[in-house]
Amino acid sequence: AGSYRREKTRGTARGTNLAQAQLLLEASPKLSYYEKVLRAPGTVAISKIAKDYGMSARRLNKLLHDLGIQYKQGDQWLLYQEHAANGYTKSETGTSKDGHVWMHTKWTQAGRLFLYDLLKNRCGILPVIEREGQVEA
Repeated sequence: AGSYRREKTRGTARGTNLAQAQLLLEASPKLSYYEKVLRAPGTVAISKIAKDYGMSARRLNKLLHDLGIQYKQGDQWLLYQEHAANGYTKSETGTSKDGHVWMHTKWTQAGRLFLYDLLKNRCGILPVIEREGQVEA
């Protein structure tokens, strides 16, 4: 009787392990995106974030404007005050060869995760890596 119970317990444990393995496999695209975001150092241009979602920087900037996240001042996108103090972006300043000074908004990793949650929960937009039927290249 004891060996039957042990074998039944092992069978249940194997079934549980298989179920957990399946859940991990299903969650792996999301985990991969989070891991990539959290591992990436520094700041990221909106064009690279837009590529994660299969869209252009222009389209993503417009969407973020329409959602009340950012506005354009001159040639630079800036966050509205309610988001500005959260550390989502940093301004980068540079000078062209002819002496023209420019500023660009770059997104921090915290900002990328904010955009991920915003796009997923408010718009139903997932990064390409998480879309059903997509295979990561």
